[in-house]
Amino acid sequence: MDMLVVTNFVSKGNTIFLNDEPRNNQLSINNIDYYAYSVSPQSKRNKGAHSYVLALYPSQDFIDIYKSQPQKVIKISNVHDFFRDGDYVGSDANERFRTEISALEVCKRKHIPNIIEIDLQGYVQCTESYKTRKGEEKERKEFFPFYMMDYADSDLKQYLEEYDIDKSEKLDLCLQLAEGLNDLNELGYYHRDIKPDNILIFHESQWKIGDLGLVTRRDLDYDRQNEFIGPKGWLSPEAMNKYLAEGRGEKKIDCKIDNQSDVFQLGKVFWYIFQGNAPIGCICREDFFEREESIYVLIRTMINHSKKKRIRNMADVVKELRRIIDTL
Repeated sequence: MDMLVVTNFVSKGNTIFLNDEPRNNQLSINNIDYYAYSVSPQSKRNKGAHSYVLALYPSQDFIDIYKSQPQKVIKISNVHDFFRDGDYVGSDANERFRTEISALEVCKRKHIPNIIEIDLQGYVQCTESYKTRKGEEKERKEFFPFYMMDYADSDLKQYLEEYDIDKSEKLDLCLQLAEGLNDLNELGYYHRDIKPDNILIFHESQWKIGDLGLVTRRDLDYDRQNEFIGPKGWLSPEAMNKYLAEGRGEKKIDCKIDNQSDVFQLGKVFWYIFQGNAPIGCICREDFFEREESIYVLIRTMINHSKKKRIRNMADVVKELRRIIDTL
């Protein structure tokens, strides 16, 4: 069995319940004691559609969630795995979570600088209370897969709301993101969930792409037919086609989510970086306020609805960004 982190968390089925007092959410990892709490204390929202994402505060430095700084983040699957007689059985519902961990470990081994770095992974042990058929109160242990990473300074949305960055900084940001996704694509993975919330800054200048929860390999296909894949508002056309039209016999409709889908989503994020909104519907030059024509042409080509007219791969995006930066 992988690393086991024993907690005092209470679970019911696939739901983990946290105490409102962080000091009552205790766990120890590598001999360091932490208190766990929501990454969004104001809303108490555990960010993540298919997981729990919690901030970890070192217990020795903890005052309260507003005066203390988290050190780590732990992402826990919202589906527990199964063990019988000490042997791992697993859950098919955790296939994506295991793929996410696998992709992050590959990126770490390959020293990919612009993808979040996984510290470690294993299982969180929670306690579930239940009643037997005879009405007796019993407890059992449930095991949820997790991985841990450093706590980020901010995400892209929050950062751009707080800071007014100039054109050169925006281009450098775009280049870091494109290089990270190009590295990921070259390893055979597609991200498929590119949006401002999943783009994180570390140490005030290092941008990294996170949340690989929808990542897939080009040689794998475990998506369900007509499944909604991707973030609302940042979807590629083919992701929406998959949701609406897959399996209906319309062979001319592109439902394949691939590396060009990552190009499309990143193009929408580039647009957001330069002017703070998302390109919706039929756009034209007048909709883009940045005067530099080459930046508009790049983004416009990235978000073309037709793959035949869209930039072919992330390597070409990186190449064009470097050309633009060199000419300014």
